[in-house]
Amino acid sequence: MTDRETFAPLVFFEYDHKPGNYCLMLSDNHMLATQGVFAAAGYEGGGYDWAGVARSVVNSRLPDAAERIRFDPEAGMFVAYGTDPDALRELGAVLRDAVHDHELLAEFISTGDPEWFD
Repeated sequence: MTDRETFAPLVFFEYDHKPGNYCLMLSDNHMLATQGVFAAAGYEGGGYDWAGVARSVVNSRLPDAAERIRFDPEAGMFVAYGTDPDALRELGAVLRDAVHDHELLAEFISTGDPEWFD
């Protein structure tokens, strides 16, 4: 099961090799459109910085999901994963909106703990 539409440009899927485990992913080619927002805050806008945004979202909007979502970003890719597809879908909906709404993205960057960003 792969959903490329609902949270576009993020992709939501269940791992083939590990049924019952899910992933929400944003690749580097989709991060380019938001790099200016990150640059204005002093960040590069790669996968680690998107993990900071995701932590800010969880902290401010999805605190009950905090224990059910894990992060494994790399410089060129953001990944959130876990066994609770609903928690990841909630995060995906907010991150999708932040990709398209740069004011919302800037809000999550500015309200996040600087330690969450790399």
